[in-house]
Amino acid sequence: MSGEIALDTSVAVRFLNGDAAIAARVLALPEIILPMVAVGELLFGAENSTRPLQNLPRYLEFVAACVAVPLGKETAVAYAQSRLMLKRTTHPNE
Repeated sequence: MSGEIALDTSVAVRFLNGDAAIAARVLALPEIILPMVAVGELLFGAENSTRPLQNLPRYLEFVAACVAVPLGKETAVAYAQSRLMLKRTTHPNE
């Protein structure tokens, strides 16, 4: 993985939301690389959205098409679930 570009969460979200300029650049990459932290943030965002039933499958499909930088997907899922639980129980405005 020398010289490749990994997407951060904000770029991935813009891609998933149909930003044409971002989509053109991302689709031109030989492979889409995501840090596992970004995977966790995307899954949290999908679950925490106003349309989780529509967003989660779409986000999971995107993640499956990417090369995730190894940390263990369990870590990303645990992160997403923990952050969502904390948001719902202790910090409703975050």
